[in-house]
Amino acid sequence: MRLVTYADLSEQPRLGIQHGEAVVDPDRVLRAASEMQHRGRGDVPQLPTEMVSFFQSGRRGKDLAARAVQLADQLGPELIAPDGAPAVLPRDTVRLLAPVPRPRRIRDYLTYSDHAAGSGLPVPPAFTSMPICYKCNTETVIGPGEPLLWPSYTGQLDFELELGFFTSGGGVNLTPDQAAGLIAGVTIFNDVSARDIQLFEMSLGIGPSKGKDFCTAMGPCVLTMDEVDEWAVEMTARVNGETWATGTTRNRQFSFAEVLAWASLDEPVHPGEFLALGTVGGGCGLELDRWIQPGDVVELEASGVGVLSNPVGARQIAPRGAGVPSYTGAPPAPSTGASPAPSFDS
Repeated sequence: MRLVTYADLSEQPRLGIQHGEAVVDPDRVLRAASEMQHRGRGDVPQLPTEMVSFFQSGRRGKDLAARAVQLADQLGPELIAPDGAPAVLPRDTVRLLAPVPRPRRIRDYLTYSDHAAGSGLPVPPAFTSMPICYKCNTETVIGPGEPLLWPSYTGQLDFELELGFFTSGGGVNLTPDQAAGLIAGVTIFNDVSARDIQLFEMSLGIGPSKGKDFCTAMGPCVLTMDEVDEWAVEMTARVNGETWATGTTRNRQFSFAEVLAWASLDEPVHPGEFLALGTVGGGCGLELDRWIQPGDVVELEASGVGVLSNPVGARQIAPRGAGVPSYTGAPPAPSTGASPAPSFDS
């Protein structure tokens, strides 16, 4: 099942199911079908209209959503909710948002050996000992079609070809077996990076911060785990229609469940959190020594999930006096293998 958060003409975000060339609103379908079949006298099943609440509804929610898709196939355009809103909408009439527009927390891990070694230097022992992450800025998440923000302080913007998963429940001190039952589904994650300032600031051994916190793209849907083989998702990055990188989720150090279990060790996790698995090997411009430019269109594709497409915005112009006068720019990020110090970011 491909779950989306969409906005129609009302601009109110709602849970939908991407079904062929349509978006099915499961709550409206169930209400519309009840109105048609029982003239409003029957009990209407309650189904969440928001993604995280749907994750928490578990098997019952998925069964109701599956029933809504069946009804949509049977009744189609005749399904009009009691409030007059259509329950089945053509895909090109709605705007897809990030699946969870403001996740409670986002962690981006480093689990791919090839990307970890992208600097050409030995990978430290910590990589094989535990999943390592940085925490993203949840306030800067964007969805499909929205421009990738290019900050004023960087000359090297980069995409990252990643997959990650949402949690359907919470807990603390989870085992991998327990964690496996708390994974809702996967989506594409573009951890947009300002490479020059990122490497410059991380030379102090902390961060990233300004190199990462300005923009993160997610979408287009959440593919539920019953349709996912976490070790066999094929991924592709295209820029202006040209394939720049391909990869797979096969070559990882840790499983989804192990990443979530480690995140929960002595620290509670909550429903609706997002944990990314890091960039697949060769899945960014830094490793390729190829750089996106304003006006480019970046498409990241994952088998089963679809395509996350975003144009690259123009470089921002900072107002006079903004920031600090001591920062006058960062040295360009070196080509792969030429870095004077390793940068083990995700």
